[in-house]
Amino acid sequence: MPRDRVRPGRTLAVVAGLLAAIIVMGTLIGVGQASVAGSATLNEWSPAIVTRAGNSNVLYVLWESQSCTLRDCIRLERSNNGGQSFRRVTVPPVTQVQGANVSPISQLVFANPFDGYAVEYSRTGRTWTTSALFATFNGGKSWRKVEIVPHAQLLNLTATSSLFYATTDQCRVKTTECTDAQLNRSPASAAKWSHLSLPRSLKKYWLGEIAVAAYGRKVWLTTQDQTSTPYSPFLATSVNEGHSWTVRVQPHLSSVNNCWLLPVSTRVLWATCDQGMQQGDIVYSSDGGSRWMEETGGLLGRFGFGTFDPVTSSVAYFINEWHTPNLYRVASESSTPQFAGSLPAGLFWWSLSFTSTRQGVALSQGRGGGLPNLMWRTEDGGKRWTRVKL
Repeated sequence: MPRDRVRPGRTLAVVAGLLAAIIVMGTLIGVGQASVAGSATLNEWSPAIVTRAGNSNVLYVLWESQSCTLRDCIRLERSNNGGQSFRRVTVPPVTQVQGANVSPISQLVFANPFDGYAVEYSRTGRTWTTSALFATFNGGKSWRKVEIVPHAQLLNLTATSSLFYATTDQCRVKTTECTDAQLNRSPASAAKWSHLSLPRSLKKYWLGEIAVAAYGRKVWLTTQDQTSTPYSPFLATSVNEGHSWTVRVQPHLSSVNNCWLLPVSTRVLWATCDQGMQQGDIVYSSDGGSRWMEETGGLLGRFGFGTFDPVTSSVAYFINEWHTPNLYRVASESSTPQFAGSLPAGLFWWSLSFTSTRQGVALSQGRGGGLPNLMWRTEDGGKRWTRVKL
């Protein structure tokens, strides 16, 4: 089924936070056989971010060097065929990180094969904490720095094939609170950002995080009231690209932090909800978010240390590290997960990005949690994996 939204193969927030401290850099040349590399050397590179460009077969992969953090130590590769081959494109003009072997780039989001954004980690200046944003409208051939609103810190960025949506706030250095949470929208093909009104209830209970997701003309916002009982989780839904909203309390979207929605159509949504203690919940809706289902047992229950990637309205792949780390395929929350394939043993898996029900890539750490990170590719729905390596 064609898709009209962008989503990463989403790992639970607690896992993503853990990996941010250990990610290292890499470069991609070709595809090798499924063998686990030995101990890493300091000049090896490794994959840090894989992003699918909208509903296309195009992948962008950010590779990072373990040995330095200069812009020349970051490489961006593009595949036009789901990972079969890659070519190098231009790296966004990010600022180097002093004294840390971590890329300045925290997120890559593409609406389609040509239009995308790279987000820098927030930086604290004299007055404001801000996020630098860089745009490309020619498939990574060139990038330029853009601004959504002055002094903005980017909270969340998502897209359909024709529109980008971003939630931002403003954080003064000398205060302990961030203010002025906003929802912003831009055409995909040009950086022309405009402000959309947030629902009043979300602005009232917002505390540091508003997540946004979109598919077609539908837009969803989630946030968690963490200031007063009963600590309600809110879901706001728009059917007209953010011009008006319906807000409801959704108990199944309760979280210690927030839930991130992963729409695969205007009606079918999955959500990953961080519950702390290195685990979380996977919940599901088949009616656009009006009602939700949650499986508390089985392979989808007590989900943690893994990754979840919905591909179509009837197919999602996942790896749950609380159970035997195999690849599973599931149609909905109420259906029984099916074994899809074994994974190379002794690795920690933290990213999936399928471009079809058969073709996809995955990221793992090295054996025993070692460096560099590894990239793998499947052409048969996860039955067999080959290593993408130097």
